[in-house]
Parts: sequence; C-alpha cells; structure tokens
Amino acid sequence: MPRFERLTVEEARTLSRNELLPRIEEEQKFWYERMNSGQMRVGDDDAFKTFNRIMHIVINPDRAASADLVSGAPEEQDYWTKPLGELGHL
Repeated sequence: MPRFERLTVEEARTLSRNELLPRIEEEQKFWYERMNSGQMRVGDDDAFKTFNRIMHIVINPDRAASADLVSGAPEEQDYWTKPLGELGHL
C-alpha cells in the first residue's frame, strides 16, 4: 500500500475539485483515526488547520450553488474542473 501523503496548499492549487475529493476523503480518514486514537503530535494542529482550510474551500456547497444575482448564471462555469489556483480560491 502506498504511503499516505497529506495535501498541501501548493498541491491543491494545481488540482480541480473533482481530483481533490478522493484525496480529501482519504485525509479525513487519516485525521479521524489520529484524533480518535489519541495519536495527535506536536505540529499536527497546524497540518490539520491547513487540511481543514483546503477541505472547506473544496466542498463549500453554498459557493457551488450560488449564482450571479444579475444574470442568474453560475458564479464559475468551471467550478469543479479548473484547478483551485486558477480560480483564485486557494
């Protein structure tokens, strides 16, 4: 089994939401295990905050469902397919 690698902001900027969702699910499992087994280490709090920031930007359903009030068009046509860095969301 390949070694688990945490997401970084730099990496998340290069991936689309579709590409990030499976990675987020894996990292959620990692953090859930670590927290519930009492294995948090010094420095994990910053890493968890970074992951949480990425996760909330990626899965924010309010932004995905929001529309431009003037035109009624979706805020960003490429919301799920463009890398987050290109969209300026991270």
